[in-house]
Amino acid sequence: MGQEEERKTVLSTGCPVEIVEKLLAFAGRYRDTLASDSVQKSRKFGTRAILRIAKRMAMAPQNGNVGDDELYMLISRSILAEFLPTTERAVLETLLKESNISPGRPTVQYKPQDPCVSITDLSYS
Repeated sequence: MGQEEERKTVLSTGCPVEIVEKLLAFAGRYRDTLASDSVQKSRKFGTRAILRIAKRMAMAPQNGNVGDDELYMLISRSILAEFLPTTERAVLETLLKESNISPGRPTVQYKPQDPCVSITDLSYS
């Protein structure tokens, strides 16, 4: 599939244009690195994976930098970044930065206000 045809197909999902451009820019760079001998050929990032990500991004609300956070997470999961060798993971991070896709702020985790639980009435009847 040609680049223009792929772009039209991805845009048909309803994903915002700026996210599609970032996604396709990353895909092009990633595919170029696959052409080198330093990575395994089995690690593809094809049109099907791009379409899945674009459909997911089309459903997500676009509030500020949340789109980039979601895009970063979806690409990382699609490529299985956590299982990549360290050097390939570093290359992936560089490609994501070059494509202006960053994880943004860290995920906020809920912490209870009062971690102590007290039981006051223990009457047995």
